[in-house]
Amino acid sequence: MRVKDILLKNKGPAFFAFVAKVVEAILELLVPIVMATLIDRGINMQDRSMIIRQGILLAVLPILGYLSALVCQYLASKVSQDIGTAVRKEMFSQLNRIDRKQLDQLTASSVVLRIENDTQNLQLAVALMIRLGSRVPVLLIGSILMAFYVSPELAPIFIVGGFIIGAILIFITFYNNKQNGRIQKKMDQLSRIVRENFSGIRDIRAFANEAHEIDRFEEENIQLRSEQMRMGSFQALANPSSLLLVNITIGFILFFGGRLVNNGQFMQGDVVALVQYMNNILLALNVLVNILLVFSRGIAGIRRIDEVLDLEPTIISGTATVDQNTPMALSFDNVTFAYGSRNTIENISFEIQLGDFFGIIGGTASGKSTLVNLMLRNDDVNAGAIYVNGDSLQSLDLKQYRQAIGLVPQAATLFSGTLRENLLMGKTNVSDEALWEALAIAQAKAFIEKKDEGLDLMVSEGGKNFSGGQRQRLTIARALVGKPRLLILDDSSSALDFATEAKLRAALNALNTTVVMISQRVSSVQHADQILVMNNGRNAGIGTHDALLENSEIYQAIVDSQLQKEGGESHE
Repeated sequence: MRVKDILLKNKGPAFFAFVAKVVEAILELLVPIVMATLIDRGINMQDRSMIIRQGILLAVLPILGYLSALVCQYLASKVSQDIGTAVRKEMFSQLNRIDRKQLDQLTASSVVLRIENDTQNLQLAVALMIRLGSRVPVLLIGSILMAFYVSPELAPIFIVGGFIIGAILIFITFYNNKQNGRIQKKMDQLSRIVRENFSGIRDIRAFANEAHEIDRFEEENIQLRSEQMRMGSFQALANPSSLLLVNITIGFILFFGGRLVNNGQFMQGDVVALVQYMNNILLALNVLVNILLVFSRGIAGIRRIDEVLDLEPTIISGTATVDQNTPMALSFDNVTFAYGSRNTIENISFEIQLGDFFGIIGGTASGKSTLVNLMLRNDDVNAGAIYVNGDSLQSLDLKQYRQAIGLVPQAATLFSGTLRENLLMGKTNVSDEALWEALAIAQAKAFIEKKDEGLDLMVSEGGKNFSGGQRQRLTIARALVGKPRLLILDDSSSALDFATEAKLRAALNALNTTVVMISQRVSSVQHADQILVMNNGRNAGIGTHDALLENSEIYQAIVDSQLQKEGGESHE
C-alpha cells in the first residue's frame, strides 16, 4: 500500500468537503455582482425595493457561505487526521515487516522523521488542499469569468496579470519542491547526530569529547540553516511580486474604467465589482502561495513515506508447521553468508540434537552473532542450507517458528511499561505463576520479590532502573516465558558473576528444550554437549570441552588466556 491508496480510501468525505468549499466560493463570487446591482440600479436610481432585495442578498450569501465553510472544515479535519493515522499505522506495520538489512539502510533517525515530521506535513497539505485548494481555483477562474461578464473590454487585463503571476508562482513552486528534498536530508543527518549523542552521552563525556560533538552538530546545523535560508529567500519573492502585479492591474482597471465611466460607457458599480474581483484574485493568489509551499513539503513527505512503504521484504515465510511440543534440532549444512562482498561466515556445518546444550565460542567478529541471525532467519544464507527437525528453515511458517524460539540478545533491552508486560511480550494466557517460574530459573526472582510492586513494577525506558546484570536476568526470564522449544542465549551472561551463571546453567539443563549458548567465556560453554569454536567466520573445531582441548589450538588458546586472566593455571 502506498500513500495514494490511503488518500483514495478517503475520497468520499474529501469530495463532499470539496463540494462544500466550491459552493462557498461561488456564493462569494456573487457578492460583487449583487453589490454592483445595488449601486447601479438601487442607489443611483433611488429604487428602494431594489436596495432592500440586494441588501437581503448581501446578508444571506455570507451566511450560506459560512455554513458551507463549516461543513468543509469539519470534513477536511476528519480526512486529514484519518490519513495521518492510517499512514503512521502503515509505516509502523511496514517497519515490523521488512528485513533487518532494510531497516539498517533506512536508519532510525530517518524513520522517526518520516513517521512524525513527513506525516505531519502530509496531513497539513491534505487539509489545506481540501479547505483552500478547492476554493482558490474557483475564485481565480470565476473572477476572470465574472470580469468578462461585467466588462469584456477590461477583462483581458485580468488574463495578462493572472498569467504573469501564475508563471512566477509555478517557478517558485518547482524550486521549493527541489529545495525541500535537500532540507529533509539535512534534517535526517541532524537527527542522526542528536540520537547518537543522546544514546552515547556517557562515552562522549568519558572521553571529554563534548566540544567535538558540539562542533559536528553546529556544522550540520549551519548547513541546514543555509538550505532553509535559501528557500526562505526565494519564498519571500512570492507575496511581494504577486501583490505588486495585482496592484498594477487594479491601477489599470481604475484608469481605463474611470475613463469609460466619464464617457458614459460604464457604471460605477461595475468598476467596484471589477476591483473586488481583482482583490479576490489577489487574496486567492496569496493563499495559493501558502498552499504551494505547504504542498511542496507534503509532496516531499509522500516521496519519503513511499520509499518505506514500497520496500518488499526479501525473507518470505514458508507454510510448513513447527512442532511446538518437542525440542528443536538444528542442522547447518555448508552455510556461507556475507553482509557485503566479503563472507562473514564460510562453509559452516554442525548439528544440534534434540534437547542438546550446544555452545558456540569465539573471539570478537568471529561470526557468532551472524549464526544467531541465521538461526532466527533475520537473514537468509547465501549458500548452503539450514534444517529444523529435518525441514528446510525457509519452508517453515516464520511467525510460528519464531514463536517457538526464546531469544536472549547481546543487548539486554527492556521496554517502558510494567515488568509483567515486558515478560509477556505479546504472549497470552500466561499465568503469574508461570512468570514467577521463569524469573526463578533466570535467577531474577529474589531481587523482584524485594519490590513491593512485584510483577507490576514499572520499567523505565531501556530498563535503566535496573543494573546490567539484572537486565540480563530479566531478558532471560522473558525468553523462558512460554517454554520455548529452542533457547538462544547470545552472550547473555557477560554481566553475571560466576556463581549466578552456574545456578542459571544448572536451571537451564533441567528444561525440556534445546539450548544454544553463545559466549566468549569458556565457563559458560565448557559443560555443553558440544562446543563449536568460531574463528574469522570459519569452523575452528567442534566437540566436547575435553576433546577440543586435545584437538583445537584456537580453543586451547582461548582457555589458556582466560585461565591466566583468572589467576589459574594452564590446562597443560
